[in-house]
Amino acid sequence: MERLYLKWKDINDKVYTIATLYKYEGYYYLMIHKDAIKKAMDNGCVGIGNLNINEAGYKSKDLFSFFKNRIPDKNNEFIDNFLKENNLKEYDEMEILKKTKGILGTDRYYLE
Repeated sequence: MERLYLKWKDINDKVYTIATLYKYEGYYYLMIHKDAIKKAMDNGCVGIGNLNINEAGYKSKDLFSFFKNRIPDKNNEFIDNFLKENNLKEYDEMEILKKTKGILGTDRYYLE
């Protein structure tokens, strides 16, 4: 089972590992690292989308929207090129997150 670690970087480039995302038997799991996210929030992090950071973890059949917004849509006209360029045989959300690191130009989150 492959895990992706959600990280957040503050304005001084200090990195906080705030959660772990993985997929197992058709479900996505997000385990929140409570101490790390609280420290990150003390330094400007705004949490993880609409998820309650006081929860230990989440389970869902669908990829959580916080992460879904960080990958190209399955119906994007350029998705075939993206898959080819990244040596992906099919549209797989976890593999795409791994390749793109879920980086957006609008925040300081990324995945490793």
